[in-house]
Amino acid sequence: MRLARGIQRAFTLIELLVVIAIIGLLVALILPAVQSAREAARKSACHNNLKQLALALHSYHEQKNVLPSGSYVIGPSFATLSGWGWGAMILPQVDQGALYNTLDFNIGTAVNGNRSRISTPIPLWKCASDPVESVIDVELSGHPNALVSTGNYAGVTAMLSAMSNVRFRDVTDGLSQTLMVGERIHQQRTSSSLAFTSSWIGMIAEVDLYVFNSIPYLPANELHPINRGSDCFSSQHAGGAQFAFGDGSVRFLSAQIDSKIYTALGTAAGGDNASF
Repeated sequence: MRLARGIQRAFTLIELLVVIAIIGLLVALILPAVQSAREAARKSACHNNLKQLALALHSYHEQKNVLPSGSYVIGPSFATLSGWGWGAMILPQVDQGALYNTLDFNIGTAVNGNRSRISTPIPLWKCASDPVESVIDVELSGHPNALVSTGNYAGVTAMLSAMSNVRFRDVTDGLSQTLMVGERIHQQRTSSSLAFTSSWIGMIAEVDLYVFNSIPYLPANELHPINRGSDCFSSQHAGGAQFAFGDGSVRFLSAQIDSKIYTALGTAAGGDNASF
């Protein structure tokens, strides 16, 4: 007797489980590769951001014959007054001239009309690997509910410190051997302790919170190793952080870098050999 036409053999339970297992295995193999590719793309974009900031600083130096100060303290009391930072000074060099022209540099960053503008996010300042919001409320006692744009890049004190006026000729250790700008991740505020975040604006300093992108709190030395705390350079990239050097090059430094070499890279005229 012949079987009726149109009857098809169905999957058995074992065959179905085998197919599901194969699909699961493929996902397990492919997903890490996809995630790795995405992180590589984010790291590359971060590298490009640092490159653009370095080029902007070089352009500023060409025009002014000096680098901008890491921060401009506008009063005698550093603990209670604010100052604009190098990021604000180079806004015209990163196609943000319109924003630059709206800022009043004679008063604090969170005062009067400036307050509504310091929340302006600038994509160039953000590393896509850091999930922190583009704008945060810093809850300053003197300026409650002050919204501030966040960022992931800070000046190294060797070349961009408070009230500095560094010229390239002052960097006798060599521009290719001196750190200029580095990565740092956002640090969440806890209780009444100091909290730090980077921003293009520079610094807001009131009572128990600092928002800054340089100041004397970010030296690169053995006391402040990479990825070790809120006052250290840090990143969401595995194993270290990226830095722009004085010559405009961008390199990744391992968190395990020799402390003496790292310290040497963090000085502009220390007379030490930082070859690595």
